[in-house]
Amino acid sequence: MAIQKPCKLLLISTGNIRNSELEQIFKNNLSTLVDLLQSNSYVEMNRNEIIVHQ
Repeated sequence: MAIQKPCKLLLISTGNIRNSELEQIFKNNLSTLVDLLQSNSYVEMNRNEIIVHQ
């Protein structure tokens, strides 16, 4: 059986935070995430930045 990679992966690496903090991070970055995931397959978001992995 072949192992398949996901088409798109959004890695959230914020560590332990409150749900309200996580929700705010998503609200602040949603349009950027959507744009990046349209042209990239692996994007990581942490508390301070968004990283595109190649």
